[in-house]
Formats: sequence, C-alpha cells, structure tokens
Amino acid sequence: MVEKPKSHSRLGVRKFLRNQLHILLYAIVHTIFSVYIRLRQAYHAVKDQILAILYYHHRTPELIQKDVKGLSRLPKHLSVILKLEDGGRGGAGLEALVDEVAEISAWCACVGIPMLSVYEQTGILKGYIPATHRAMSRKLSSYFGPQHHGISLRSPHMPSVESPATTPTSETHPAGARNLSVLLLSAEDGRDSLVDLTKTLAEMSQRSKLSSKDISLDLVDAEISESVVGEPDLLIGLKVEQVRNETPVASFDAMSLFRPPLVRSASATLNRALFSKTIPVAAARIQSVKNISKFRAQLQKTKELLILERLLIVRPDPDPTLAAKGGKCLLLKPHVKPTDPTTWSTELQESVKEEELQIVPYDLTLNYDYWTYHDVVTSLLPEDALGEVPVGFAIVGHIAHLNLKDEYLPYKNVIAQVLMDKNPNILTVINKTDDVGTLSEFRTFAYEVLAGVNKMKVEVSEADCTFRFDYSQVYWNTRLQTEHKRLVDSFNPGEVVCDVMAGVGPFAVPAGKKGVFVWANDLNPASYASMKDAIARNKVEHFVRPFCEDGHTFIHHAADDLLSLTAEGQNTVTIPSKQKHSRKGPPIPPPPKIITVPQTINHFVMNLPANAIDFLGSFNGLYHGHEALFVPNTEIKLPMIHVHCFSTKSDDNVKESVEICERITEKLGYEVKVGDKDLTIHELSERGNNNYG
Repeated sequence: MVEKPKSHSRLGVRKFLRNQLHILLYAIVHTIFSVYIRLRQAYHAVKDQILAILYYHHRTPELIQKDVKGLSRLPKHLSVILKLEDGGRGGAGLEALVDEVAEISAWCACVGIPMLSVYEQTGILKGYIPATHRAMSRKLSSYFGPQHHGISLRSPHMPSVESPATTPTSETHPAGARNLSVLLLSAEDGRDSLVDLTKTLAEMSQRSKLSSKDISLDLVDAEISESVVGEPDLLIGLKVEQVRNETPVASFDAMSLFRPPLVRSASATLNRALFSKTIPVAAARIQSVKNISKFRAQLQKTKELLILERLLIVRPDPDPTLAAKGGKCLLLKPHVKPTDPTTWSTELQESVKEEELQIVPYDLTLNYDYWTYHDVVTSLLPEDALGEVPVGFAIVGHIAHLNLKDEYLPYKNVIAQVLMDKNPNILTVINKTDDVGTLSEFRTFAYEVLAGVNKMKVEVSEADCTFRFDYSQVYWNTRLQTEHKRLVDSFNPGEVVCDVMAGVGPFAVPAGKKGVFVWANDLNPASYASMKDAIARNKVEHFVRPFCEDGHTFIHHAADDLLSLTAEGQNTVTIPSKQKHSRKGPPIPPPPKIITVPQTINHFVMNLPANAIDFLGSFNGLYHGHEALFVPNTEIKLPMIHVHCFSTKSDDNVKESVEICERITEKLGYEVKVGDKDLTIHELSERGNNNYG
C-alpha cells in the first residue's frame, strides 16, 4: 500500500497558527488603540477641568464652596458697598451695578450665606427691583441650572419681590440654605424709620408706657437695626483708609447731605426753587493760587477733598473781597470741621501751621441745575411710585419718546418737563398711547405731546448718513442701530440686497454708501418719500433704487428685475469720477467707473418683526427655471434671507429657537430645524419681547 502524503495536515497547522497570529495582532492593536482613547479622554477631562478652574471657577458652586471651606466661621449676614459708576444717569453704569448685585448674590448662594445687604449711595437700584430680581434669577440659573435657590429681594418701605426655591434639599444645598434674602439700602434709608420710631416713642411716653429716662442711644440703635437691618457679620467695600478715617455710619450720614431734598406732593407739580439746598461745609483757603494743584493732590490723598459728580472742587473764596482779587479755595468733606483741628489730617494741620492754607466755613448751594434727572424724579414721585422709575427713553432727533406705564401717567407732565430740563437737545417729549401698528398698518403709533413744541419732523444721523422724516408718519427704532450695522457689515461691495420693508432706509442707505446695490421697498408712502430724500441727500443714487409696493409682490419683482436687466444688457452702473484740477492746464476728466450689477440677489432683508415670517411663502419658486445660475452649476449661492421676528419672553433660548423654526417650516412648506447648516438664529435684545433675526 502506498502511504498518503500529510500535506493537508501541515496546511491545517499553518492556517491555525496564522489565525492565532492575526488574533494576537488584532488584540495588540485594539489594546493600543483603547489605551490611546483612554489617555485622550483623560487628557481632555484634565484639560477641561483646568480650564474650568482658570476661566470658569466663579460659576462652579463646588469650587466656590472649597474656597470657603477653611474658614472657621461663615457669616450669616454679608453686607457689601457698591458704587454707581456713571453718577446716577443710568445706562452702562446701571447695567454693571445690577450685574454686580446678581454676581454677589450667586456667590452667597454657593457658599450658603442666607442674608445679603447691598448699600449703594444713590438708591437707584430701588427703581429697578423687578429687573434686578430677574438678573439675579438668570445668574443663579447660570450657576446651578434650572433648579436653584429661592430669592427674596426687598428694600425698606417698599414691597418685596420673591421667587420660590427650585433646588431639592440635599447635603450640598440643605433646606436652611435654599433661600437667599437680599436687602437694598441707600443713603436715604433710616429717615422714615427714625420718624416712625420718634412717633412711637412719643406715644408710649404720653401713655406712661415709657419713661424719657429709658430713651437712650442703645435703645434707638436697637430699634432701628430691627426695623431696617441687623448688623452684618462681614462688611465688604470700604478701603483700609476709609475704615481708619471714618466709620461707615458717619460716611453714610455725611454723604446723605448731598442727596436732593424730598419735595413729594400729590399734585405732582415741578417747583424748581424747592430743589435749592445749602450745605455748610469747610473749605481750604489757598494763600497762593499757584499752589492749587499741589494742595488739591494732597487733600485728595488724605481723603479730605470733597469729590462729587458734576461738582466744581475749586471755588472762589467765600470772602467777596478776596474773591474779587482772585482768591480760591478747595471744598472739603463734611467730617472736616473749620473750628475743630482734631478733624484735620496731619498733612492739613502742617499746611495750616505753615500758613499755606486756612480752613474756613463755606456755604455750598446746590440748586435744581445740579441734580440729575433721576435725582429730581425720585424726589418728586411718591414712595409707592418708585417701583421702576422711568429712565429709559428713545431719542429721535430732537424728540424724546417715552413709553410710560399706567402708574406713572398721573406724573407724565412733570417727568417730561424734568427730562427736557436735563437734556438741552430735547425740544419735544411725547408718550406713546397705543401699541405700534394699532393706528395704521405702517407701524406708526398714537402719541401725546407732554412737553415742548409739537414738531415731529426730525433729522437723524446714523452710520455717517443723514435721514429726515416725520416721526409721526414713519417707523424708526433707535435701538436697532447695532442691528443695522451688523447686517450692513455682512454685505460685500458689489452684492445685491433686496430690502423688502426698508422704511426710510437705515439698512439701504448705509449699504449703498458701501458700494452695495440695494433694491429698497416700503409700502408706506411717507417712508418711501423720506427714503428717496435720504438716497439723494447721501448721494447713493447709483446703488440704491427705491420702490413703494406690497412686499409679497416686490420679492418676485426684484428678482425678475435683475434677470431682465442682465438679459437686456442694462446691468451696468456708470459712476462719474471726480474732476482732477491741474495748475498747468484745464482739468482732464478721468474716465467714469463702470460697475456690473449681478443678475441674482445675494441677501433679502425683512425687518418687520410682527409678521415678516408670513412673507417667507413668497420665496417658493422664486428662481424656478433659473436653477442653472446657482450651485452646483456655478459658484453662486441662493440668497440669504434675514428675517426678523418677535418671540415670547423666556429664559429658554433652545425652546424659543424650536418655536421659531416651527413657524418658518409652516410658511416655507418644508422642515427647518435648529442646527441646520443654513440656519442661524441671532438674538437682538430683551425688551419686553425677544427680537430675533
């Protein structure tokens, strides 16, 4: 018998070994890749943690709690002293102050401090208690998420604003620390309490329930502390020099001298003479006017110089004879007494001893012209009307446009008069009496003239362009200036923009100056007339073409118009060049500049927030039959549509975006979702309703 070869057996062993080798190699590669992934994840985790500590530690409650863990005792009542940076005129300083209160409140909530009192001299925050409460809620949400502490915001003799806690009780947030109470204080606080306490003590004394011998400083102090606010465990806000030179209470009382007098009355009339106030202070008489700068710097360093907003520190000498000879003096703080050298700093005593200075009494008179609008209005209005003092208003040319709430209507005329007094450029103050668009379809509104002349024709400058229009017949929103610039900046010279609701041209005219071709339309004949004037006035006739027709039809009209111009060979614009003058001979006219107008539109703008989304259906089939003009056949993209809309007020931007997409989907007829590459939602402002673009 012949033995069969064993080649099959050997091949089976090789195949087995090869498979095992493959498995081993796969295992090694998989292990290396897994280790790499793990190391990469660990690297990013450590990196994110480091970046969080470096950049976002202030919004990480756990890290903030670690910061205070080593303290032997945590204050139960924290008091801070803040300052309004812009002298009581509101604006950016007020916004920064509100944000600072919200930030400190969130920090207190993180570490478990249940009571916070905020002292701000002017008391401007008391006019914005609801707005401050909203800012605090948003700040807590950014720290803790949707579930956070309860907030109680109040001020003496004013109703509080409260919101319940949404944080579940846990070791991190025990039940006792789930609520944060914030008290707003100012230089005026304590006056009403002193009056009430005086009446109470007098009644108790008359009824023989209290002896006059029992009335002491300790009793008054205890009663005031109980009715206003107890002593804080920790006070933050005074520098070392302030603590050394003057106690907080003395500082508060002294500075309250420079608050405007209270002239509240039921008639709500303006008597400017009642705002004159004379304050006895001290002044440093300078023997030689050459030393004014020297002693001004010295007294400022020793914290004795009286520095107030809008107040001249260098004054004529109180002695008329010396003043006539050019004598000058420097105003000093109230704690410096002319007859008490112990209230003078060592440097001041030395200067007096060397007869370079002399401390004399000075009667400082502050009249109506000194006080700000906020000072006067808060002094005039009754306490129950100080919830949100009206300080915000729009200025359109010489017109101030108010939108007063019902509770301020009884005081509308006095508010308007003060507003005019404090803003010399304002000649007319009006108040809106109905919503925009109620009077007509052209977004105009009903109004009443509260002060000044009934002159509604204005001139406005924006983006280096001049506009003239009748404010009672057209729509103009000064708060949209940033949005106008944002969109115009996104347009490139040589592109075509179709402004469907152009108004008087705040988008169209600046874009035309930039070399952008604009087909600008508005249904309002008054807006159309003013837009034509702005086009001529700003010399953009070669780039901006005005129209007055319905927006739905204009969308197709503009697109068809461009296509027709190209087809007919009329899609060029000739811009004459400026003449060059020469001394050697007659000026040689340079050749004109010829620019070709594209045949398709790059941008559509629909700035009609109330119903601009309703116009989206008009874009369906806009370039039907001309698909070859766009990608992928060419490099030209379909037009970008900038549509503005209102959305209900909410802290949930994701929810708002989803609702906006649903409205767009309904009008376009196909689904648009948040996150689509061709969709961008930009939040413009937060003024009652949210405005999106």
